[in-house]
Amino acid sequence: MPTKKELRVLTIKSWLKGEISKTKAADILDCRVRTVERYRVRFLDKGEEGLVDQRKSNNSKISQEQRQAAIDLKKTDSWRSARNVRDRLKIPVSERWLQEIFVKEGLNKQNVSRVKPIERFEANYPNELWQADIMGKITFPKVGTLYLIGVLDDHSRVCLAAKFFKTQSKINVFAVWYYALARHGVPNNMLHDRGSQYKARTLYGKADYQLYAERLGIHLIWANKAQTKGKIERFWRFVQDDFVRSVWNAKSELQINTAFQKWLKWYNGEFRSRYFNNQTHLEKYHSSERQLTKLELIKLLTIEERRKVTRESTISLYGKHYFVPKGYIGCHIWIKIIGNKLYFEANNQIFWKTNLRFKATV
Repeated sequence: MPTKKELRVLTIKSWLKGEISKTKAADILDCRVRTVERYRVRFLDKGEEGLVDQRKSNNSKISQEQRQAAIDLKKTDSWRSARNVRDRLKIPVSERWLQEIFVKEGLNKQNVSRVKPIERFEANYPNELWQADIMGKITFPKVGTLYLIGVLDDHSRVCLAAKFFKTQSKINVFAVWYYALARHGVPNNMLHDRGSQYKARTLYGKADYQLYAERLGIHLIWANKAQTKGKIERFWRFVQDDFVRSVWNAKSELQINTAFQKWLKWYNGEFRSRYFNNQTHLEKYHSSERQLTKLELIKLLTIEERRKVTRESTISLYGKHYFVPKGYIGCHIWIKIIGNKLYFEANNQIFWKTNLRFKATV
């Protein structure tokens, strides 16, 4: 029986003489056609020596003494990785090769104590800290891209308010925040990332969100990494795993939000978490002692914007267009946003009011 080298030589010579096809040569050598072509180039360049397999195994690079030394070092210092052992002993093999040795020896799953333990934090009582965030976009097949904006109580994990929107604009953030404050009161602190909806990007000045938080006496805390907002990040994953697939083929944003509010009621009041000794989230929550009246909320959380009325008698607001009464084309007007309502005042009277969601034009 010929060796591998001899079989390659005989096969390549037969192909070059026209005795067999390239495809037949690939079948004989059990390789691809491209490999046969490379064999031809190497044979014409270096002769039969060009067909010698140049690949080398790591088995020739490590002795039995080195192998045993690596195992002994791993047993002595279980915290060492395969890469660390390799570099420490200067063994000329890949770290993966060493890792396979450790797996065979049962040394791959040893628990190593952390030098710096993980510090877990939880607010001491409800409304001490709320977390606010925007879940990354999800593209539904029939509805398109939606963003979930929500507010979560750190102590109880109750989702105080959340809703899917087409955009992650400031006005949508305010609408969810307004609902949470109106229904549950005012927290002591709020945790966010540094998104422009929450924090000004400029060196000086403040975003509207920061100004209104100051009016309400809420201390804002900024997260520098996603792990800081771990609770709401885990909530987002739970929403994706438990809810999103159930409405994957929904036909409208309204249908998704209607189903989500039902799901949210179940999550807060019926779902029993093993982390809370089989309690529901609502069993650990109560509204804030500091409640604001509707009048106070309106006074403290009114967003004012100045817009120019177009020739079509519309104004543009956060990427959408809204019709205004006739007679103001070309004028700059002041509008007020309270919750999800848009107001236009003239002569100290509310002259026009519309719902931000349903009256928008395309």
